[in-house]
Amino acid sequence: MKIRSAYGSSSTENSSPTEINIIPLLDVVFSILAFFLLISTGLVAPQRIGVELPQTDNNGEQTNAPTRPMLVVTLDARGQTLIDGSIISDIYLKAEIEAYIQANPTALVVLNAEDESVSYAEVINKLDELRQIAGDRVAIATSTQP
Repeated sequence: MKIRSAYGSSSTENSSPTEINIIPLLDVVFSILAFFLLISTGLVAPQRIGVELPQTDNNGEQTNAPTRPMLVVTLDARGQTLIDGSIISDIYLKAEIEAYIQANPTALVVLNAEDESVSYAEVINKLDELRQIAGDRVAIATSTQP
């Protein structure tokens, strides 16, 4: 004898398996994810480096050229550091720059990558090192292409 429930047949042969539709759940999860991504990018202030671009007149001459003394630090193709043309080790670089800045309080330290083969990583590392020593008195030398 078969017993029937109030909700339908008790036979497992005729009943379909219970399904959970997860598509609406995924829509809600992705909507929440998109919301938090948009909010989190809006709350974080972007990191910026202040860059003062040189101004030129109609002849192409730089009008706001620095008139203060400059110490030129050069990176050559072999990875050596030069100050005003003479090779200096990284150990003495900090002392040399600090002595120059102490003697010339308005001095500007200029980083010059002498060759195109100098990697960006080397330039950035040296620039960070100079910023730790000289603070905001560091500049990068550029050249115009002929």
